[in-house]
Amino acid sequence: MKEHHRTIIIGAGLSGLYTAWQLKQQNQDVIVLEARERCGGRILSIAHNNNRYDMGPAWVWPQLQPRLEKLIDELSLNIFPQFINGDMLYEKSASEIERINGQSSHQHSYRLENGNASLIDALLSKLSNDTVHLKTQVKSINTDSCNIETLRDGKVCEYSADNIILALPPRLLLQNINISPALSDTTIEALNNTPTWMSAHSKMVFIYDKPFWRDQNLSAEVFSHYGPLSEIYDGSPANNEFFALTSFVGLNAHQRQQIEREQLITSCLAQLQRLFGEQCLNKIDIKIKDWGTEKYTTTQLDLNSPMHHPQYAGDLPRSFCNNKLILAGTEVAREHGGYLEGALESADEAISLLNV
Repeated sequence: MKEHHRTIIIGAGLSGLYTAWQLKQQNQDVIVLEARERCGGRILSIAHNNNRYDMGPAWVWPQLQPRLEKLIDELSLNIFPQFINGDMLYEKSASEIERINGQSSHQHSYRLENGNASLIDALLSKLSNDTVHLKTQVKSINTDSCNIETLRDGKVCEYSADNIILALPPRLLLQNINISPALSDTTIEALNNTPTWMSAHSKMVFIYDKPFWRDQNLSAEVFSHYGPLSEIYDGSPANNEFFALTSFVGLNAHQRQQIEREQLITSCLAQLQRLFGEQCLNKIDIKIKDWGTEKYTTTQLDLNSPMHHPQYAGDLPRSFCNNKLILAGTEVAREHGGYLEGALESADEAISLLNV
């Protein structure tokens, strides 16, 4: 039997869940379809004991992100400043490491207590248990009838809606969902030309029982042109039960595919030893997340994406088919593309476009 809802949101990341919560507050009939076994999308906080470490986006900037600041306040969540006390390191080569006593690039950066997944957890707590349908992969959408065909636990399930909000990366939409009648060539080109945020990155977190870098008057902030880690910072939780070095792998997606996990870990630990000394080898745990291997994040086009933050022009069409299909997600934000603020910004615009 086909389920019908006034609004169906595809994608249970921050943008999708925030949109669902806003509509629920208006007593609207809405559900969220999510292909993964979990919510959050690129927001992923992996646990070690009672602490969580962000493997996706980690920082918030309340003074620059009014929507996010308001949401954090509404959800009664707590933030704490990024640790920046001490000197920075600049690694030019294996033998040339410069110590810099200067202003950190993260002077105004904050993090959420217990990870950014706290945002997801709090939003889910505001929704009824039947709002989000996990492990439900959307296979096709008919824009004439607003029918949606999905695959759930190996079975075909059908839905229909008055409005469909596509809260997922534009390239992923084209790669994974068959839309009929077909979108125009101009629209397809615009969607394909929009890089997927985080898809180029791989993050590694090294967990310790002591912050040995702080004892050396180091902030743990490192920029390296040698690698394999290109950026490192102090990723310790707010409660100081454990301590962590969080890092970005400086290899592109194709290079990462050519190296074994243990080989990568060995090379990264050798770099940390150059930077901080032998104490870095006494790790308690290592967490790794390569977003380039995530089929519900990264497309083939994204494997060639540059590793710097993409530039989002904000000129994508926001809706199709007389507003029956509406785009959301951080990539389509007009001002804050590629940030959590952008996910909320695009959700607000999607809601304003609904046929209600």
